[in-house]
Amino acid sequence: MSRRVRVVEVFNSVVDYYDNWYETPLGRYVVKAEVKALQHLLPPRGVGVDVGGGTGVFTREIINDRWALCLDPAIQMLRRASRRGVDVICGVAEKPPLRESSLDFAFMVTVLEFLEDPLEGLSGIKPLLKRGGVLVVMIVNRDSAWGKLYNELAERGEPVLSLAKLFTLRELVSLLEEAGFKLVEVIGTLDNPPDVVPEEEPRLLSTGLDECGVLFLKAVPSEWS
Repeated sequence: MSRRVRVVEVFNSVVDYYDNWYETPLGRYVVKAEVKALQHLLPPRGVGVDVGGGTGVFTREIINDRWALCLDPAIQMLRRASRRGVDVICGVAEKPPLRESSLDFAFMVTVLEFLEDPLEGLSGIKPLLKRGGVLVVMIVNRDSAWGKLYNELAERGEPVLSLAKLFTLRELVSLLEEAGFKLVEVIGTLDNPPDVVPEEEPRLLSTGLDECGVLFLKAVPSEWS
């Protein structure tokens, strides 16, 4: 069984667990922090795609003056996203069933970690962007306390995390460059320990990134810069 098939099967089997976690106090804080980062980096309006968008948690949150499609290969995840009122399409990042030069933005939230070939996934999304379009990629920071905890859980056999390969900032920058992107901005958030729900609002940081549980990178196709 290929890695892609295993990943899809696991995500199809954890829809309720996945959504219920985002309703916990820590889950709600994580959504607030990550949506804040997306709102900061994405263009204020336009048409885009949430690549590997799962149940549409983030797709729904960034729709306002924007419109975004939730793209995912896990049909059970897409069914839940559809019930949220999100427009969905079944497909993979490597060969997305979308027209070239049709999108103002694309974003990926904890997606590269589960792809069989992350470089192929980034390369598959690049042609979809119009001139002036942007890609925003979020990763769990392997060097952070969050990354260390996730790797520990993976070693214990946690079904989702055991399929993930976490990245460092340097590794992701290298992947983006190899895929033909130029880095525009990097921010981090979730600088709190992974077992603490802060009372204060989430912060977006441009320094001290090693302490951030997640990192967001904004990039554009290098030929446009």
